[in-house]
Amino acid sequence: MKKVLEKFIIPLISIAGIVLLDQWTKYLTILYVKDTDGFYIINKVLKIFFVRNEGMAWGMLQNKQVLFIILTPIVIAALVYFYYRLPFEKKYILARVCLIFLTGGAIGNLIDRVFRGTLFHGYVVDMIYVEIINFPVFNIADSFVTVGFALLIISMFFVYKEEDFDLLFGKSKKGVEKNENN
Repeated sequence: MKKVLEKFIIPLISIAGIVLLDQWTKYLTILYVKDTDGFYIINKVLKIFFVRNEGMAWGMLQNKQVLFIILTPIVIAALVYFYYRLPFEKKYILARVCLIFLTGGAIGNLIDRVFRGTLFHGYVVDMIYVEIINFPVFNIADSFVTVGFALLIISMFFVYKEEDFDLLFGKSKKGVEKNENN
């Protein structure tokens, strides 16, 4: 039961939680903020307002919805593949959390692209604006993708070694050990 919990239930509940939180905040934004000038959480620092983003992060690649709708499921499949290729050891918990964050965020934004607007002309709802640094408007899914990616990159430099990830690309741990002994 512990293996089933660890391998399937916890990641699925975590991803569902990320997606639900993301979609709930987008729903509230459309319901209460869309036709307004928004409102400040912290005056002149953090503002909530509605932005229709037809691109990706920071508005890049505007109106390329077909590309996103095709590529996102491929990326999600790769993330799931990597998740299950990692050994279920304590050492890889951080990597798993990163993959869960990336998957949840990707699904959250994919839902928007497919179901908001018309098919292949959808958009993502963004709403969080950090005015003090004039940071591009983003949403909860973007936050999970950014944090997951940043933690993964940092962990690759400071936590994991190159050989820790060799098994993701077909090299077994035994093969790595044989190479180290030669």
